[in-house]
Amino acid sequence: MSADGHNGHDQWHQHSAEEGVPQEEHTAQASAKALGLTFIGMTLGVLIVIGVLVVYFQNYMSNYRSMINENTEGAAAASAYREAELASIKEPVEGAVEDIIAEYTNN
Repeated sequence: MSADGHNGHDQWHQHSAEEGVPQEEHTAQASAKALGLTFIGMTLGVLIVIGVLVVYFQNYMSNYRSMINENTEGAAAASAYREAELASIKEPVEGAVEDIIAEYTNN
């Protein structure tokens, strides 16, 4: 394609009479209703996909955690360790709560 020396356009811009009357610009006037409905549809679609993924992930993790905690030989040892740690934490916390309550009642 060679450029026309006068206006700098190449031959692609030159139309012959056999082509007929040029068409009007397609979608020159955007429909606000169509744009709004498309936006709402896409937004709802994204929210539905996110919701499905959240439900799937929660279900998957719930099943995975139950499999890890209940179906392994190490689960008994892990449960005993966890219970011992929680018991050692619970006693100092209860004593601290009582100390704080006593401190506030004295003031």
